[in-house]
This record gives sequence, structure tokens and C-alpha cells, in this order.
Amino acid sequence: MAKLSNAQRNRILSRSLFVDASKSYDQIAEVLSLSKKTIENYQSLDKKEGFDWLTLRTSKTIETTSEKKENMYVMFTSYMMDSLKEIREDEDMSPATKGQMIVSLGDSFSKMRKIAAAEDPEAYKLGLIKHTIKTILINLKEVLPSECMETVIETVHEIQEELADVSI
Repeated sequence: MAKLSNAQRNRILSRSLFVDASKSYDQIAEVLSLSKKTIENYQSLDKKEGFDWLTLRTSKTIETTSEKKENMYVMFTSYMMDSLKEIREDEDMSPATKGQMIVSLGDSFSKMRKIAAAEDPEAYKLGLIKHTIKTILINLKEVLPSECMETVIETVHEIQEELADVSI
């Protein structure tokens, strides 16, 4: 394999700093001790070769944002389920207080669900699907032998496209 020249290394580093670290041309030039014009030239050369820095940065941002949103919805759903469990298991709490707290929790969940579904329906849907499958698998793991669990997991992988095609 051929050794990379300093210019080639700097070009790759410049692209990475722009795309992955969201650095500006000025910041990249300062870090690499190069001129802003050199960084602009690297970007132009990369674009000619199919590496459009702006498209790459945007794609990375969208991907990261979707993952964060999906995780946010899963975390919120988990928090709600944990809170419900705590309410149910609290022996010192009166039935009337438990009822009020569950109603309040349900109202909060309903509001969050509406906000989440309106903000990013796809991420919300995928977050719910992940949480549902995870909860089912955790509960099945307790009662099924490992061979059966492997079959369940294989089935989930086989039908993942079907699972993702739901309307909420």
C-alpha cells in the first residue's frame, strides 16, 4: 500500500474535522496549521471525487439526531413504566392516591406521546417498536429455553421490515 503524502493526510483530516467534529474552515486551518484557502481547496477536490462535505455532515447530523430521538422516546417510555411499577408496589400509598398518581402519569404519557409523534413520527414509531420488542424478549427470556429464544430472535430479524411498517 502506498504511503499517503502530507497533503493527502491533511485533506482526510480536514474532511473528518468538518464532517465528524463540525469544525469550520477557520478552525480546521488553525488546527492543521494551514490556510483557509487550502482547506477550501481540499473541500473542492473532495466534492469533485464525490465527497461533498456538507452532504456528509448533514447526513451524519440527521442520523445522530434520529438515534437520539429514538432513544429519548424509549427512555421516556421506560421511565413511565418504572414509575407505574413503583406506584403499584408502594404498600404505604392509599388506593385513592395510587389511582390519582396513575391517572396523572397516564395524562403525562398521553401528552408526551402526542408531542413525540408530531415532532418526528418515524423516530417515535421506531422507538416504540424497539421498546416493545425489548420488553417482550426480556419477559420471554424468563420462561423459554435458549433454543426457543434463538428462534424468536431469528424471527424478529426476518420480519423486521414488517414490524417497522406500522401506523401509530
